[in-house]
Amino acid sequence: MAGRRKVLSPDHARALIKEAIGIIEGDRAIQAEAAAEIAAIEAAHTSSNPKPRPRRPTLT
Repeated sequence: MAGRRKVLSPDHARALIKEAIGIIEGDRAIQAEAAAEIAAIEAAHTSSNPKPRPRRPTLT
């Protein structure tokens, strides 16, 4: 878990907590599973919410 992250959904929060538990317990399997879930959720969120393109300046 790298620093603070913005929570994107309830599933994302659950995966972040699961990853933290894996780190605390020292269970690499749980940590890796949670990291995969986090990556999938973040990828889905990024692709579904594209940033708007900046407007081109107009000549006045």
